[in-house]
Amino acid sequence: AFQPATIAAVAASADVLRNKTIYIDNGGDDEPSNVKVPFFDVFDHTTSKHWWNPGYFWLDTQLQPGIDAMRAALDLVGVDYKYEKFAGGRHNERAWAQRIHVPLMHLFGGEKKK
Repeated sequence: AFQPATIAAVAASADVLRNKTIYIDNGGDDEPSNVKVPFFDVFDHTTSKHWWNPGYFWLDTQLQPGIDAMRAALDLVGVDYKYEKFAGGRHNERAWAQRIHVPLMHLFGGEKKK
């Protein structure tokens, strides 16, 4: 989706962003691979601190247009970043814990930026 405010904000900050290490990821539905976030996952609904942690099956899918706009804006102004799509991933702590090593390796492990 076209999001002029996102593109304008990135363009205005391009010089600063070029000197940063940027990592972006999300889960959600993935149309090309036909992977969908399951509506219900019993393991996402209880934690030791919270009796209800739904994992928001819809959230990352709904955020995808904004992520796509951000990536297009970064590409437009020549800012390096790494993007990972975790098809079928939920938006909660359990899902993030399963993939926390990816951003940490990018940010601190000396992994080369894409």
